[in-house]
Amino acid sequence: MTRRISQSITPTAEDVAALRGPFVSKGANDPVIKALREYFKQTSPMWLAKLDEKQELTRERLAEIREASAKRRVVIEALPDGKARTNALAELEHTDAVIDEMDTALAGAGAFGGIN
Repeated sequence: MTRRISQSITPTAEDVAALRGPFVSKGANDPVIKALREYFKQTSPMWLAKLDEKQELTRERLAEIREASAKRRVVIEALPDGKARTNALAELEHTDAVIDEMDTALAGAGAFGGIN
């Protein structure tokens, strides 16, 4: 014969609401998702949405993009492994590589800026 020890508790309606609350899917209107969207919006340079190939960038503007990329990376790295996370991190890696390349070019141009 096997022994069985059991202890349990019956939750109240308030207990059930408190235990389930954080895990209930709220869809697109989820306050956490809204806050995340707002965070991404606030941490991205406003001018970046209108950037095109006709505009010139300064090192300061590149630094703004680098800072926004770093802030976005922190959030994305907290996501579980998966395709969305992998793709988002790959995009950021590419962005960072382009920023590094442009920044290096600007630094080199600055060194020779006084020569005509």
